[in-house]
Parts: sequence; structure tokens; C-alpha cells
Amino acid sequence: MSKKGNVFYPPLFSGADYYSKKDGFRFPVTTIEKSVSKPTVLKNYNGITFFYFRNNAGKIIVNSIEYPVQRGTLMLLGAYHYFQIVPDEGRTIEVVKCRLSYDAFLYMAANPYYCFSEITLARIPLSSTLEGSMLERTESLLDRLIRATIRHNKKGGETEFLLCMRLLGILQHTHVDKNRK
Repeated sequence: MSKKGNVFYPPLFSGADYYSKKDGFRFPVTTIEKSVSKPTVLKNYNGITFFYFRNNAGKIIVNSIEYPVQRGTLMLLGAYHYFQIVPDEGRTIEVVKCRLSYDAFLYMAANPYYCFSEITLARIPLSSTLEGSMLERTESLLDRLIRATIRHNKKGGETEFLLCMRLLGILQHTHVDKNRK
């Protein structure tokens, strides 16, 4: 069989080499858990960040708009979202941050097998308040992401990428677009 007819020979403009494991995984995903007991400074991250609030209540201010948060709030922010986390008076919020590059996000969002049609990066951040089995699934998934990040020495790897795709799927499944009627 000629090289061009071989299934292992990617077409000239294929992204197969870019997304393959051949040269190591190029989409680092890092996940950490942090306790917030007082308002954070206003900041933004380069790339995409998932925030998950494990306990208590408070608010997150994103581009000067306040959003209430509580246990089970999952939110997706881009690099143009400036944010500040403000816990309720005298309380501490446990926040899980999962950061990834735009390349990783675009690969997830464009993957035809997952049909992430609702996932967009808009002015208003995507968010969802999870309950019941979705809450349990998400917390288990985030625990696995944290352990995988520690195991891979904060560089991330394929395991984190695939777990993060599941997190994106949960957000798409549970997000309700308030602008659509």
C-alpha cells in the first residue's frame, strides 16, 4: 500500500501530528484547590479557567458584575474576564481552579465527537449551579484532576485533558442560557 493510501499517514494539512502523543502532550491542564477567606485582588489569567466553589457562599465579581456563588457553582472564564472572589463575611470559600490554554479549549470545543455547541466565550461567563448526581460527579472529577496534576508535577498531561473535557461536558449539559427564550 502506498504512503498516501495508508491510514497511518496523515494528509498534508492534518492536525494529527499536532494533537498526537508523538512529541509529548502539548496542552497542559493544571488544577489546584485554594481557600479564600478574604476578598482576592482583581486579576485575570491568560487562557481559560474553570472555577468550582466547594462550600459556603459569597460572590465573584467578573468585569464589574457580581455573581452569587455557593456550593456547586461551576463557572468558565476567559482571559478577558477580570475577576475577584469575595467570600461572605467571616467565612472561607474552598475554590477549585482548573486552568488550560486556549489551544486546549479550542480543541475541546471544536471536537465533533462531543458536540459542545453551547460552549462559547462571551462577555457573560458560562456558569451553572450543580445539584444531586451532577454535583457528586463534578466533585469526584475535580478530585481526580487535582490528584493527576500533583502526580504530573503541575505540568499536566493527557489524563488531565480528558478529565477537563468531561468537566466542559458537564458545564454544557447544565448551563442555562438566560438570554435565549
